[in-house]
Amino acid sequence: MKLGTASTFAPAKVNLYLHVAAPDARGYHPLQSLVVFADFGDEVALLDADSMGSGDPFKVALKMDGPFGAGLDAGEDNLVMKAVRRFEAARGVAVDRAIRLTKNLPIASGIGGGSADAGAVLRLLRDAYAPDMSDVDLAAIAGGIGADGVMCLWNRSSFAEGYGELLTPVDVPSVPAVLINPLVECSTARVYSGYDALGAFGEIDAMRGFGNLSTIDHLVTALSRTRNDLQRPAIQLQPVIADVLTVLEAQPQTLFARMSGSGATCFALCRTGDDAEALGVALRGVYPAAWVRPCQLG
Repeated sequence: MKLGTASTFAPAKVNLYLHVAAPDARGYHPLQSLVVFADFGDEVALLDADSMGSGDPFKVALKMDGPFGAGLDAGEDNLVMKAVRRFEAARGVAVDRAIRLTKNLPIASGIGGGSADAGAVLRLLRDAYAPDMSDVDLAAIAGGIGADGVMCLWNRSSFAEGYGELLTPVDVPSVPAVLINPLVECSTARVYSGYDALGAFGEIDAMRGFGNLSTIDHLVTALSRTRNDLQRPAIQLQPVIADVLTVLEAQPQTLFARMSGSGATCFALCRTGDDAEALGVALRGVYPAAWVRPCQLG
């Protein structure tokens, strides 16, 4: 290899709450959410193009491995490739490095996997091709990829507003947790369509209720006054989500349980890492075919 491999982490994003307003005149939904990131996720690496056998030193080669790599298309619709093309257009460069994506997160699962991968590749591309590029300009590229684009570029615990691009960083205690996905896909478009059909649009501002977040108990108390507005339409699309939440809420290790994003991944907050590990074991017993991951959020 003529150039050394550069790699970075693309962590899972979890919406601790997600309030969604009625669509505006353009059909977009203003929202408010508290987003945190896990210590588990995908891995993205930037290599020489010829190191992965692309056959064309000026053509980007996207190769995928990992437990969920086989379920993704490596073509131009992949969010990693969309990020590459937007970066090339913004900087007037041709990316001639290969990209390897190790896909550890389930697909279409409400934890920002594709957006995290796009954010990770943008950070790598800036380092390799445009080290003078400002954070503002990089965020503009990420924001054009999707609602989770900017938050998954920086991976900081934040209150997200607007359409997800307006971020207010917040200190959140590190919280042991378990993520579980029953390995059913939730189409974000279909979940939002179902949400609009319900027509139950409520007040979205909850930030003022999060004054003290110094402990897990404070966080859980504040979250108990919030909701995930997409949970109900996601359950209508994939009823197993309701079953998973019922099981989570019944476990002695669970302090708080909810669905993340547009689903189908659900999470449980726990008091200790040992509690999270024990909960993970219990969930694997109930759902042996599901994806279950104890982790730390924060």
